[in-house]
Amino acid sequence: MTLSTRFSPVVFVAALVVGGCSSPAEPKPPATTTNGQASAIPAGLMLPSEPVGARNVLELKRDAKEGDSVVVRGRIAGGKEPFVDGRAIFTLGDFSLPTCADRPGDTCPTPWDYCCEPKEKITEHTATIQVVDAEGRPLKSGLKDYRGLKNMALVVVAGRVAKKQGSDLLVIAATGIFVQPAAKP
Repeated sequence: MTLSTRFSPVVFVAALVVGGCSSPAEPKPPATTTNGQASAIPAGLMLPSEPVGARNVLELKRDAKEGDSVVVRGRIAGGKEPFVDGRAIFTLGDFSLPTCADRPGDTCPTPWDYCCEPKEKITEHTATIQVVDAEGRPLKSGLKDYRGLKNMALVVVAGRVAKKQGSDLLVIAATGIFVQPAAKP
């Protein structure tokens, strides 16, 4: 074995290291979200300001068509766990449907689950929000606790209607999410 053959892997690795040092590297985003799941969340998903033209969930369920660009407002709610674990999906509830927290004297520990309402009414007043990849599949990264996304958070979502079936199902592929600041007491 010649000297050049024996050291060629070392030369190759050294060239990579030197090449990598010659140009300034951009800082990399963290590899995980705040809930510890692998981050595949697009950098521009969380919006710094509220998109204009937001409509309520009920209004979109009535008027929107698959493929429409939409802006919807609501509250993250709709079940005991409105976020899908390990996927970029959550349920958005219409403001017209009261949560248990909206009922004076109610001490429900999970007010976002609408446990005081019939299931049919919950279905009618909620939409599914998802962040998808290029093939239209939900990202394999949870959104819970990501940059203000939590149960009962008030959000405005910009996106496209991915699926709609009557007044029962509305799925929006989100391209931007704005979390409304919490009201100060």
